[in-house]
Amino acid sequence: MRGRGFLLLSSWLMFCAALSHAAEFPPVEQLPVRAELPDPLVMLDGTKVTTAEQWKTQRRPELLALVTHYMYGQAPAAPKLSFTVTRTAENVVNGLATLKEIEIRFVDLPDDAPRLHLALFVPKAAEGKVPVFLGINSSGNAEVVADEAVTIQPHVINTDKVPENIRGSRVDFWCVDTILSRGYAFATFHQSELDPDKHDFTDGIHPYYPMPDVPETSRWGTIAAWAWGFQRCVDYLVTDDQIDPQRICVIGHSRRGKTALWAAAQDERIALAVPHQSGTGGMALSRDSDQETVERINRVFPHWFNDEFVKFGDNEARLPFDQHCVAALVAPRLILDTEGSQDPWANFPRSLDTLKGADPVYKLLGAQGLQGTGLVQDDEPIVGPNFGSILQYRLNEKHTLNRKFWVKILDFADAALPQ
Repeated sequence: MRGRGFLLLSSWLMFCAALSHAAEFPPVEQLPVRAELPDPLVMLDGTKVTTAEQWKTQRRPELLALVTHYMYGQAPAAPKLSFTVTRTAENVVNGLATLKEIEIRFVDLPDDAPRLHLALFVPKAAEGKVPVFLGINSSGNAEVVADEAVTIQPHVINTDKVPENIRGSRVDFWCVDTILSRGYAFATFHQSELDPDKHDFTDGIHPYYPMPDVPETSRWGTIAAWAWGFQRCVDYLVTDDQIDPQRICVIGHSRRGKTALWAAAQDERIALAVPHQSGTGGMALSRDSDQETVERINRVFPHWFNDEFVKFGDNEARLPFDQHCVAALVAPRLILDTEGSQDPWANFPRSLDTLKGADPVYKLLGAQGLQGTGLVQDDEPIVGPNFGSILQYRLNEKHTLNRKFWVKILDFADAALPQ
């Protein structure tokens, strides 16, 4: 099927060391069958993890390597980048923000290689460095606001259902005005600039990184490519003197929610992940799913994951991890799992089970982790007996993102991010 990030240095080196052993991981058919969830604090060889140091130097790198090898696929190391501010505009979003557009170029790739175009909206009322939400969009940066100042990139291949008039088409989805009015910056990039959402690896970024030393079945899929894009945008954001590098938050919806989770699992610079209605391959456990199964997601979307993951279709009990282990890779950083109670396909009960399964790692690392039931619903305040560093918020809503969700997301960020 395949023809072909950047962590803090110490974590990246540990990750690479673990990946050097990826070829030693057993074939899927030789993995043990276990109906129960694998313990995130038990190494593959059975060694129990009892200290934060063990987690940091042994189990976390091992889990990253396992999840990469058997599910999302190996992405390239962080490349050399150049950043060019291509446009600035004052008084956008009804005067609430300044706009900065940044072209992110991969220096060692040829001129015809993909480039990322990041749109960054910074609240005009801001004093000092501000937190930022970074989101991946499906139609182009111009979908998020109606302002003419936002550039449309017509050369990008789109495979999603894109409206004829992209500009401002998802204003009520992203609610940038609400984000800005709460003192947060908002940044976004377009998924198709890296990899169009279709089963074809001859376009996008993949041909430029053939990775002959990586087994073909373990090479990166589309979600890994998009997550790599999140990390490249973070590479820029940590250099921007208006952005607080300690308060970078990532968000995505549905397939892009899976992407936000995987980006945060790899990149320790991300303070908060909001994998919104991310379902199977995101926050929902693969085992015992009465909604979308591993077999179904790989059959319908064969490009999202690597070819190793296909082998777990109707065979989930052989997974040497489950999504609670992916969530645990974010620890001790923040996760807000946002769900719609009218959206059963996203499997919000099994997403809450993911948080419960990740909780022991959070506790080992000294974080709050899950508190109480770990669930806040509808009009209940975010801060209360169930508020912790990982939390599920559930709204009586369908498969969408809207202002009601954003208010609660921002309430969580206000309360949980470092000040």
